[in-house]
Order: sequence, then C-alpha cells, then structure tokens
Amino acid sequence: MPDFKLVISDPSSTSLKIENVKVKVSDKIQAQNGEKEGKTLPIAKLNEKTKQNLNVDLFITLEITKQEGDKVSKVKSHFKVETDSSVPDNEVWIGQEASEKFGSQEFEAKAYRTRAFQLTVDQNKSSLIGRKIGEVVDFGALGIPLKLKITGGSDNSGFAMRPDVGGGVKKRLLISGPPGYHPEEDGERRRKTVRGNLVVQDVVQVNTVILR
Repeated sequence: MPDFKLVISDPSSTSLKIENVKVKVSDKIQAQNGEKEGKTLPIAKLNEKTKQNLNVDLFITLEITKQEGDKVSKVKSHFKVETDSSVPDNEVWIGQEASEKFGSQEFEAKAYRTRAFQLTVDQNKSSLIGRKIGEVVDFGALGIPLKLKITGGSDNSGFAMRPDVGGGVKKRLLISGPPGYHPEEDGERRRKTVRGNLVVQDVVQVNTVILR
C-alpha cells in the first residue's frame, strides 16, 4: 500500500509569537531514523526560558530568507522540541543533517510555534485505515504521544473527503461549499465528485488537528 501524507495542524498556534534566534549545529543531536524520508521531524534543543518566550511546547519552526541574485526565497523547517538547560538563552541547537537545508552551520533565523507540518506515514503501520472524519486516533510515530482528530483529506485523484458522505466511496453531488467546492458567489452550487468520510486505501492525504 502507498504511504499517506499526514497533515498535522496545531489549533493552539493561532496567535504566533515570532522571535529572532541564533541557530547552531550541535554534535549532541543525531539525525532521526526516517528524517530524510519525511517520516519524522528532526530535533531542536532550546532551554526552558526560550521555550516560554516563544510560546512553543512540542514543535518549533525555523525560517530564514535567502537571496540569490534577484531571487528572494524563504527556507523553513519544522522540528520536534527538546528542552536542554545547557543551551544559552535565545539560541536553538539543531543537528548537522537538519542544517543542510539552510546551507549553514550557524545563522540567524525567525523562530515560532509550528502551525502545521506534514509527515509521510506507512499505511501498513498506520491506525488511520477504517477511521472516519471526526474520530480521534493515538499517534506515536514522533516519539511523542499525540491525540489527533481527523478533519478531512483527499484521495489519489484529488477528490476531497466530506464528513456528510458516509463510507469510502466516491460520489457526484450537488454541493454549495467546501470541502470539494469553493463557490465564487453566495448561494452558488455545483455538481462535484467527492470522497466519503472513511479513510480507505485510495486516500493519500489525511488532515488532522492536535487535541490537548
């Protein structure tokens, strides 16, 4: 069976606090199994004071702006947070492999609580098959016990899952709003193909939110 794309959103990150931090590579941090394949997140270490200042708990995002000639681009990566009192204030330590995306072993970056990130999940090892939109699942692949509520998804043809359509079948329905259709005018309706609310093998992306 193919892998899922599992999108995990944090509803507690609505009001972001963004701070500039110094980022350094530390030999105390080793690459995680599955990090390159996107099956887990790399680790970032910071002290308790910096965590509180950024209002982060489980996950942190680091972002830089790169300029190559006239082209300006943003590079960002998401990390699993570990607390380490030996890390100085306003500083974040990451591993060598994770730093390669940024192109430097020591740099300044914007840091903030992660709003959402995506993981690749093996369907054979997942507890998502057979679950419905609205159900809560336990997810421990990151080494952190998480409770995730399924909010939607899409299949291998790009058709969106809808909570009001039972089962895992595809149906063509007259609908007036998302998921599956975004009207340009109020009251506008269109007949669209959508997927049911059950996670089946044909579903390739599952959207979830963290429950605390």
